[in-house]
Amino acid sequence: MAPARGRRRAPTPVRAAALTLWVSAALTLAVAPAQAAAPPQVGATWATDVAASSATLHAAVNPEGTETTYRFEYITQSAYEANTGAGKEGFAGAAKAPSGAEASLGSGSGAVGAHQQIEGLKSSTAYRYRVRATNTAGPTLGPEVTFITEQSGAAFSLPDSRGWELVSPVDKNGGAITGFGQISGGGVLQAAANGQSATYSSPASFGEGAQGAPVASQYISHRTEAGWATENITEPTLSGAYGDNPNGVPYQLFSSDLSRGLLLDGNRCAGPEPCAHSYSLRQSAGGGLGQSPQAPDLDFAGADPDLHHIVFSTCAALTSDATEVPGGGGGCDPAQANLYEWSAGSPILINLLPGQVKGTPGAKLGAQSGAVSSDGTRVYFEENGNLYLREGEHTTEADESLGGGGTFQIATPDGSLALFTKAAHLYRVSASTGQATDLTPGGGVVGVLGASEDGASVYYQDGSGLERWHEGTITEVAAGGSAAEASDYPPATGTARVSPDGAHLAFLSQVSLSGYDNADAASGKPDSEAFVYDAATDHLTCASCNPTNARPSGPSTIPGAIANGKAKGSTDAYKPRALSADGTRLFFDSADSLSPFDTDDRPDVYEWQAQGIGGCAKASGCIGLISSGKTVEGASFVDASASGSDAFFITDGSLVPQDPGSFDLYDAREGGGFPLPQEPLECDGDTCQPLPPAPEDPAVGTAAPGGGGNAAVSFPKAHKPHHKKHHPKRAGRHRGGKR
Repeated sequence: MAPARGRRRAPTPVRAAALTLWVSAALTLAVAPAQAAAPPQVGATWATDVAASSATLHAAVNPEGTETTYRFEYITQSAYEANTGAGKEGFAGAAKAPSGAEASLGSGSGAVGAHQQIEGLKSSTAYRYRVRATNTAGPTLGPEVTFITEQSGAAFSLPDSRGWELVSPVDKNGGAITGFGQISGGGVLQAAANGQSATYSSPASFGEGAQGAPVASQYISHRTEAGWATENITEPTLSGAYGDNPNGVPYQLFSSDLSRGLLLDGNRCAGPEPCAHSYSLRQSAGGGLGQSPQAPDLDFAGADPDLHHIVFSTCAALTSDATEVPGGGGGCDPAQANLYEWSAGSPILINLLPGQVKGTPGAKLGAQSGAVSSDGTRVYFEENGNLYLREGEHTTEADESLGGGGTFQIATPDGSLALFTKAAHLYRVSASTGQATDLTPGGGVVGVLGASEDGASVYYQDGSGLERWHEGTITEVAAGGSAAEASDYPPATGTARVSPDGAHLAFLSQVSLSGYDNADAASGKPDSEAFVYDAATDHLTCASCNPTNARPSGPSTIPGAIANGKAKGSTDAYKPRALSADGTRLFFDSADSLSPFDTDDRPDVYEWQAQGIGGCAKASGCIGLISSGKTVEGASFVDASASGSDAFFITDGSLVPQDPGSFDLYDAREGGGFPLPQEPLECDGDTCQPLPPAPEDPAVGTAAPGGGGNAAVSFPKAHKPHHKKHHPKRAGRHRGGKR
């Protein structure tokens, strides 16, 4: 019979047992003690907005699920050391922030940001600080960190007693000077090694006899006793000669003294593509334009630094010993290139393999820079995966002893020694003997940063760190498989710089190689910093780390080889002189505010000087602004003279009185500056009439001071940088990030 509706069914033995277990577990949970609270966990601790009398302290704290409070403790470094020297706790007598009740962080289970602004600090003083976080499980002390306050009341001055000089002309026909890559993906900006001249590109045409220009106009400015004089060196060409989408600007590259310039002529025909084009060599001395052979796919492949020996690439047979491979659509196959050296005369075929009398197509130059010796007698090229040396009329395989497979890195200026890599090993080969020596028997080479001019020193990155090989001895520059950034190599185009003697290396890294906290103040991700290594002292210095020890508000950068164009055939053979020849000066751009005078929250140009240079007394070197730090769009480094006495940069700031605005090229020159232009005072009506001459009898007195109209205005002998005295508001002033 079915059970009556609403009557509870008697539990089965299995159900009864389960119910008993459930009740027992519930009772156990009800009477079990709560899990013990854990003390708060402190993560990173850092500072931002460090000024002369204030700073903002930060820390990441995890309350571990329990109500947590915190405070910062800070004390001068000298007082801290006095405490520890006397056997006391280092933070004895330290100030606290907040000074009253501790601030709350809540009771979450994830990292929470703790921050306090502190004021009333001493200028130019090192402080030590830490965070103290407390909950019911007890206090947790964070790591001890330091910052250094800025100098108070200092007047702005450029390092090395530099003065700003306006290089580009005031009248630019309404145009502006553009930076790297801003004209059809290109633009050529380069300074002479002696700093006495500079070349630059602009979409605008200006100067005497200025006319419309194809793609861009090119200019050279020369320094004179009265100022910088500018010459428009743009060459006339046919309309549409560079097509609808030009690949950079017509000028490709200049010699180290700017006396020679390589110019792409464009298509010299009015018919349909493909049209033949050629290159011209502009020579300021001797006159005239030497013109290269013509070919539809003729591309610049490389050259020596002075452009006396230029190598071109084309699939066409320009000489009787060259081989031309037919292409599928007519003409020759652009993938089967030949290399020719041109010295303003007949082209000479390079890619003749050993023992051959007819060229083998498919060759490429080792690099656009560094593969052609200074006298043009030695040229390194690659073909079919092997490395060859063309010397005079003979060709040898540079990697023959290893069975081929070498990749060119760099050669000495005379080409007598070359460095190449194979299977993660670095080799040095002698042009005279053909013998290749393994410099890295352990292998693991990731990239080569550069070498000295005599080939005795070479810097490279391997799996364990950044290394220096010098005459058989390997020294670790910095530990870590990613100590150097990938942008630092290869030598021809990378951001790293090596001084000619090999004693100094400049490079970029996102690794905290000096202990500086380079985590970005906003994102927390590492920012790149510029480093300089001195082999004589075996010392590595962070050249761009914030002197206050505050976290950076943006990366610091060094330009690599500058590309003119983005498509096939682009030229990227020139690397600006960011490191002086003696290795004691480094120029770089930084999005961080490394000076109290840098308040524009935009990238600016800085100089690092080694101790003993330009009056720098700091063991870590000194950092100084090269640009003003007070512009709308900031500034960018362009180039420097070999000695570093001239530092060229582009800015929209008007740094001298005669500059009415726009983007201009400036030179921050050691001991530089020009007299201000004499400008007549404005006058109106009778005030424009000359004053009467003084009476002949001095006893009568004078009718008016002087006798030549309005009083003359005096000007300084040389124009020096001048600024209104700057007293930034430290309280609440944001210097934590450039926007």
